[in-house]
Amino acid sequence: MAKVGRFVVDPKAGAYCQITLDGGDKIVVNHDKGGFKGGRLTIEKTKWWGSGEQLFVCDLESPGGKAALARLTQGARESSADATPLGAFVNFVKNCASAADVKSTCAGLIEG
Repeated sequence: MAKVGRFVVDPKAGAYCQITLDGGDKIVVNHDKGGFKGGRLTIEKTKWWGSGEQLFVCDLESPGGKAALARLTQGARESSADATPLGAFVNFVKNCASAADVKSTCAGLIEG
């Protein structure tokens, strides 16, 4: 099972969560605004020396982003972390086995 780190929230920079997937890949889910408002959500595979590979980008204010977020937060308690963009996407990708799996799973989310 994946190891999900803590949610880090910075009012000025947004929020992020680090996840170590079952296959050993480490990813960071980042919401540039934090909280419940739009903005951009990204998922990156982290590598040594701070470099990374972007696996997924979602503009939460676009029609596709709004629809994806609505699907992921459906049934979540309104005041819970699962109802936030960061919490919803962390829950969505935490069961992926690898970074490649995250990339393909998220591509399918935006496509419908």
